[in-house]
Amino acid sequence: MFSGGQKPVLLYLHGAGGNAGWQDFHGALTENYTVYAPSLPGFNGTPRPEWISSITDMAHFTLHMIETLGFSDYVLMGSSMGGWLAAEIAAMDHHNIKGLVLIDAAGIRPKHGEIAEIFMVSGQTRAGLRFHDPSQVPNYEQLSRDLTPEEAAVDHANREMASRLCWKPYLHNPSLPHYLGKVKTPTLVVWGRQDAIIPVECADLYAKALPNATVKIIDNCGHSPQVEKPAEFSAAVDEFLGGLG
Repeated sequence: MFSGGQKPVLLYLHGAGGNAGWQDFHGALTENYTVYAPSLPGFNGTPRPEWISSITDMAHFTLHMIETLGFSDYVLMGSSMGGWLAAEIAAMDHHNIKGLVLIDAAGIRPKHGEIAEIFMVSGQTRAGLRFHDPSQVPNYEQLSRDLTPEEAAVDHANREMASRLCWKPYLHNPSLPHYLGKVKTPTLVVWGRQDAIIPVECADLYAKALPNATVKIIDNCGHSPQVEKPAEFSAAVDEFLGGLG
């Protein structure tokens, strides 16, 4: 669990690639929040409880963690698989969630496009899918460098755990749009317009499912706007969070 900042609480849930550690966008959020960024069970070398075999299971685990830590009136933010997890948690118990931020979230199947294959491809291919324009990604050379044997083992284990959670059906829950209709929590849906993993049409599908959602599409941006377009991402999030009161 990485954490920093001052209250109130913002809980950030990582994507299928695992917990990349404390990132610049986490630091930016600490100006107004205490940011908590945990490694989910089975990721980054953490134990894999046998009973956790779906995103729904992971949502129950994470809710128990939230209750144990005593979070209330908190902001819940998740990216990609973590966005899907955040949406499932909100559908289960949204009463303590002050605001919900979904970043290029998996979880809803597109009607026209397809969700890209990310588990059976190389790391270089995944990086190519993740970013629209690598030249605008801060520290891209560090993100795309060759992994050490130890890092490669963690990366493989993370993908294995993500596959266990997300394979069938692939990166979505057919029932999720129906669950979300009762979630009245103010929600920001942030998406990179050129997302090559989860089609941008899914932003509108989330907005249609959530009664109190606002959509922000970031142009010239891929699957991870918080990394590829940090200034625009931060501006959108700050405006949304500033309006929560």
